[in-house]
Amino acid sequence: MANESRAFRLLPNVKLEDVVKSVESYCQIDKHMETQASPTTDGFILQASQAKDGWKTISGTRLAITVHFMLVNDVLTVTIGEGQWSDKIGAGAIGLFVAWPLAISAGFGAIQQRKLPAEIFAVVEKAIYTGGQQVVINGAGPVLQEGKILCPNCKTQNTPNSKFCLNCGSPLSADCPDCGFHLVPGARFCPGCGKKLD
Repeated sequence: MANESRAFRLLPNVKLEDVVKSVESYCQIDKHMETQASPTTDGFILQASQAKDGWKTISGTRLAITVHFMLVNDVLTVTIGEGQWSDKIGAGAIGLFVAWPLAISAGFGAIQQRKLPAEIFAVVEKAIYTGGQQVVINGAGPVLQEGKILCPNCKTQNTPNSKFCLNCGSPLSADCPDCGFHLVPGARFCPGCGKKLD
């Protein structure tokens, strides 16, 4: 695997440390890798690899990668370097002469290793887009944060005391026609007097 680089424009509200933490979390949680991140004079360097256990080393499926984050003004250059390919080469050679299934697993490990840079670039892009915040997406869309009011028009999450949507300007609340109690969008009954609402 040759080094691969991509440049990203870092948004003003995004910190480089948050992008590095997002990539580190991805490597630890999704890829089960041990990580070590260190600041450098121009950014950060992150090294990640799966633990050296006997089976992954012999079979050539152990992942390893080095990611260099270089920030100049607002341009973040991410360079992903070679991992430890000796495991895969060794497993492939052993597999051809001793146990052919090891050659297949080494090939699988090489494919997984080749996919890793694209996956990490996607994590960097998402971290920049979300401001370094973890965003949980499910089949029904983004999860509504606790205490937020959802705009019925554009589905933007607003602070609880907002009267109008910060994205589209739609009204977020009304008052009960009987008691004047402050209503939230979608309420079918007034929580102040119990009146059924249209």
